[in-house]
This record gives sequence, C-alpha cells and structure tokens, in this order.
Amino acid sequence: MSTNGFGSPVADDPATMDFDETWYLERHADVAEAVAAGHWKSGYDHYLRIGRARGRLARANKGGAVGAGAVLPAAGTSQTGASTDPLTFDAAFYGEAYPLAQNDIMRGRAADLLTHYRTIGRFRGYLPNKSAIRPDNPAAPRSRFGGFWIDQGNALDLLDAREELGLVSTEDSKTLRQFITDGYTVLRNVIPDNVLDRAEAALGKAYNGGVPNLKFAISGVGERVDWQRTALTNPAKALDLHWMSPEIRDLALCDGVLRILHMIMERRVFASQTLGFWHGSAQEAHQDSAYVNYSHRMQFLATWIALEDVTENSGELFYYVGSQNLKEYLYLGAFKGVEDAARMHPHSVLNAEIKAHIVSLPPAAEKLGLRRERFIAKRGDVLIWNADLAHGGSPISTDSTRKSVVTHYCPAEAVPSYFENKPGRRLIRHGGGFYSTGHYDFDPIL
Repeated sequence: MSTNGFGSPVADDPATMDFDETWYLERHADVAEAVAAGHWKSGYDHYLRIGRARGRLARANKGGAVGAGAVLPAAGTSQTGASTDPLTFDAAFYGEAYPLAQNDIMRGRAADLLTHYRTIGRFRGYLPNKSAIRPDNPAAPRSRFGGFWIDQGNALDLLDAREELGLVSTEDSKTLRQFITDGYTVLRNVIPDNVLDRAEAALGKAYNGGVPNLKFAISGVGERVDWQRTALTNPAKALDLHWMSPEIRDLALCDGVLRILHMIMERRVFASQTLGFWHGSAQEAHQDSAYVNYSHRMQFLATWIALEDVTENSGELFYYVGSQNLKEYLYLGAFKGVEDAARMHPHSVLNAEIKAHIVSLPPAAEKLGLRRERFIAKRGDVLIWNADLAHGGSPISTDSTRKSVVTHYCPAEAVPSYFENKPGRRLIRHGGGFYSTGHYDFDPIL
C-alpha cells in the first residue's frame, strides 16, 4: 500500500509496482545521500513524491523503461485478456467501468486514463483494475488530524458538485479551487474603503501608545510586553487588538471575508486571535498548525489583510505554493502542535524540535519543486491560507512600513486551547461572526 498524496492509504500506484530500491539508490547518488541524511524515508518515498514527476526511472530498463506517466504492461492476464495483477493499471477495464473518467478527460481535468486514476479516480474509490483492493476511505483528508471539506481527497469533486448545484458561483469556485490546490487564495475589493480607513487609524493609534493595556510581542524585547517606542522600529505584533478596537473587529469579520470563510467552514466563524503589524515580521517559514492550537487540530485558517500597498524589501509575506501537502511534522512523533506535545509531556524540551521543523520546511518544499512566492499586496487585499501552508516574512532592508492585520479563525464550536487553559472565556457576537481573546481578562472595548 502507498498513500494518495493526501496521506491516505490507497492501492499502490501502478507506476511503482516493480520499484527497485537498491537500483534506484545506486543510480541516483543524490537521493542515496538525502536518504542517509534523513531527508527522505527511502528511495521509494523520493520516487513517489518527486522522482517520478521529474522522469526518474523506478527500475532498470527491462525492455521498456518505466518513467513518469508511463502505463505499465500487465504482469499477467487471464484467458479473457483481463489483468490478474492487483497492482496493474488496466486501461480497458478503467475506461469501461468508469465512464465519468472519459468525461473528465474531455473537460480537460486529466490528460489520459492513468493520469485520471492518479489525480482523481483513486480519491473516488475507482479501482486501477478489477482485482485491486479498494481503500477503506479513498476520500480521506491528507492529514490524520482531519480538516474541512476542502481538505478531503475528493475536494475538487465536491467543489464541482457545489457549482453544478448552484451553491457557489463560477467566480467563487475559482477562488476555492485555488485554495484547494495551492493552499491559499487572494480576495480583492471585498473590504470597503471606510472599513480599511478606520482599521488603519486604529492600528496607528495602537502603535503610538494610544491603547491602554494592549500587549505587544516585540523582537528583542519580549513576547507579551506593554507598548514602548521600539514597537515602531523593531518587528512587532499587537496582540488581539480586536479586543480593544471595534474597527479591527469590523475588518476581521467583514462580510466580504466571511462569505468565503463560511463556504469553507460551513458554519459560523469565530475570530480567535489577531496580530497587528506595523512592519514586516521577518519570520522564518513556519506552519501555523504547530503553534495555533484548537480542539479540532486542523479546522482553522488565517487571513492577512493589507492596510496599505506593500513595497518590496519591507518584510513582505512569502509562502510556498502547495506546501500544505508536505509530509506532516509530528512533535515527539505523535502530536501535530507544540502545545499538545508539551501538555502531555511537560518535561520534554521541544525547542530542538521546533528548530528542526522550521529548518526542514524550505528544503522539503524545494525538493518537491514548490514555488516560493512573495505577496506584494495592494491595500485591501486579503490573503487566506491553509493551516499547514508554509509561510513567513521576508527580510527587511528598508524603513517602509507593512501595516496589516492577521486573524486566525475556527468554527464557533471548535474552540482554541486558551478556553481550556483559562476557563471562563466566552464568544461574543459581532456582525456575522464571533470573537474572543486569550490575552485579556477584562471585557472588550465596545
């Protein structure tokens, strides 16, 4: 058995049925070195994830090399000509058994039947041949920790169905399709100018010391400190400014943003945390799922809203396209996030694992050929990203500001861990959503 690219077990890909581990490592010294260093579990792991796509062979050429996209000949056939090998792709069987595959090919969703099986069919439970073993849950999300419907193996099928039933528009379908495939999407012109104006003024007031009791995380100073002027010069975050500012709540829970979030979450949205930025964060690539802890580990996402045009070298946001599909990093070999690992094993030292996770992301993305993109946003642009998208802040080499607000959201019933750590927290309704805080014990400023 192998995995479906989303972490779910499926019948083995026919292009790897005769994979020769020894030959592959001897043939590709770079892979052998990477396996020895622990970057890949095996040559097979490398081939399945990246080697095949780059045209590397699975084994020595035995009268018909097997490389990227090749349809293997059947290992055996019955008297009727049908394949008897459970790992062989039987194009004749597949085409006859699943007429929708031909429809998908005609629509441009796949180049041929084998490609259709690899990218679409196996998530529907289609068999590569009549004797193959059907996986228990072919549409399971890539993460063992679950997710939303967009994280299902068959998410694109689900999206197509929503569009055909009139539940989402063609334009919204494009937005959601990008989110499913790339791990992020961008909304433009969904926030009114007056909402942006008021939010920018509120952020300016905060960074000039005009919001009593507001806490900051300031690089070189502390993770939860009172305002000081260095917040205007050092990379800093205003923590849960939305608790003191109705203007920031209006921004984070704007109707244009909630409309897409509701399509993804399919219930009311809860803004559980905000971070206000004056400059870029200059933060290394990371995945939010390691640090933002909810009762449902993978049912959350985040937005980054630009309050001004972003210029180059101002610490602009970057991300690796499609990196939500990287192999999951498990803390202490079992936990999705640092907080749960520390809660269950309070005497463990996790700093080394945190560093190892961060260091692993760029090479893992590069090995898979994932593009690193910078987000040169315009005022009012909204970037929405998956909980597992690897992202960070570019280095800062100018004095330019990068005024922006980040918000983390979950469904209203999937509470953040600060409800468990500080009992008595509550959800408060604001417009079409809810909000709360883990930083302050006093009532919100209304």
